[in-house]
Amino acid sequence: MENSKKNLTKAELNVMNILWDKGQATVSEIIGEMSEPKPAYTTVLTVMQVLTRKEVVQPERQGKAHVFRPLLSREEYIDGFLNETRDTVFKGSVRSFFSYFVKKERLSKEEVQQLLDEINGEE
Repeated sequence: MENSKKNLTKAELNVMNILWDKGQATVSEIIGEMSEPKPAYTTVLTVMQVLTRKEVVQPERQGKAHVFRPLLSREEYIDGFLNETRDTVFKGSVRSFFSYFVKKERLSKEEVQQLLDEINGEE
């Protein structure tokens, strides 16, 4: 899948997080999971149509409604997003990428060591 298809808006990501958690849902079910103030049905339907065009979701007619299933997993999206960020913002440097988050989040040496242990499979 192209990177342009993986660039999701905040509204699209809100919907995708619901779909990733539920596995599949109708527009009404998606709205039911959203926080107040809930968007209009037509607003969410438009988002679903855009996601369908981007080939991120697959609609399937069931009775009078469409059930939407994600074609892109949360992990695939995160991988694409982080790879693109690493390549564009950090010029491909994993070290700079990782260092940025360690500094930004003000991780202690112990927290960094815990991350390294997790990466090395030493829990």
